[in-house]
Amino acid sequence: MSSTTTVDLERAQESNTAMILAVTGTFHALALVFVALRTYTRAIIVKTIGSDDYMMIASALCALGGGMVIFIIQGFYGLGRHKDTISKPDQVFFSKVGFFQSIISAIAALAFLKISIALSLLRLSKNRWYSRALWALIVFVVLYTIMAWLSFFLYCTPLEGYWNKSLKPTCYNLKLFVNFALVNTAFNIFTDVCFATLPIPIIWVLQMKLRTRIYLIGVLSLGYLAVIMGIIKAVYQIAQPGNRDGTFHQSIQFWGFLQLNLGLIAACAPAIKPLIGRALKITSSRRYNSDNLYENRYPTGRTGRTVNITATAKRQGYREQGSQGAPDFELEERAFSQSAEYYRTSIKGGNHPAAVAVYQKNNSFGDRAGSEEMILDVDNKFGESRGIMRTTEVHVQR
Repeated sequence: MSSTTTVDLERAQESNTAMILAVTGTFHALALVFVALRTYTRAIIVKTIGSDDYMMIASALCALGGGMVIFIIQGFYGLGRHKDTISKPDQVFFSKVGFFQSIISAIAALAFLKISIALSLLRLSKNRWYSRALWALIVFVVLYTIMAWLSFFLYCTPLEGYWNKSLKPTCYNLKLFVNFALVNTAFNIFTDVCFATLPIPIIWVLQMKLRTRIYLIGVLSLGYLAVIMGIIKAVYQIAQPGNRDGTFHQSIQFWGFLQLNLGLIAACAPAIKPLIGRALKITSSRRYNSDNLYENRYPTGRTGRTVNITATAKRQGYREQGSQGAPDFELEERAFSQSAEYYRTSIKGGNHPAAVAVYQKNNSFGDRAGSEEMILDVDNKFGESRGIMRTTEVHVQR
């Protein structure tokens, strides 16, 4: 009898709580940092925060409130401990908060994340098949997200029977419930592969430096790590009906949460390039090494007047850091509107006033649809968005 008591005490002391919270907390903290950096870059540096950014913020908030916070709460009610050592009231509360974790973090957060990714990728190209494929994926994500929610809300009657079996609820077959979950996981894996793969051929032909293209493809390929996490999660879902000690490892929720956070990191990494690009030398600026005479005639607003701007400049690429001489100048070119019939170019730097020119380019938008800066929405003074902004650092000698 005494030996049995000793074994029970040892079993009760076994715990994975610290490990589960440490790993999920670390990944989630990294994800929140990336989301914060993305939001700062888009709102403060680029000043073009868009619907994809709001979707990303919504995903991060769902992951925080519906994911990490619930993991911490469950830590006080049996997370990481053997199920047979947890009291019945604690098991009921554990399952109750777990229900909301599935609804908010495992389903809603992933949906917001994938919609955000799709909206971001739409900026890469105006290619018809590419845009249609992304919109089809958005619709697909919405539909299977609704299906996933229904599989939870309709599992038991009354709904409270999901976490409190003492109510003797009427629930549909557990195997069918697991099959719904597996289908949802398979759909998530499929969309992860699509979002990581679709942009690669588009990015590869963009007019940017090879280092920049490799960077963008590399960070988007982090989505394949989320695919691996999803596959591991699916393995545990298959074994779920026979698992009588799920609270000890909480494997499905654990791997699903890692999948979500890796997705957040992979989705935010390309958007913070303007913040870290200079440090990593992955700016999209181009080098020039020629003497040019610029003369631009352009209509100035609604008056239709034309102004000549002439300047002789020797473009020498990037000025060496710490060098003496003239200050850096920045050349900026952007489309007035989505038709891009007219482009606006400005050169500014140091204490010198900006020189501005607007000129016409026939079919220029189509030629530039592959530009890396299509990732960023640009608001222009004419009140239109989604223009192209290309920034080039130059050194002007007077």
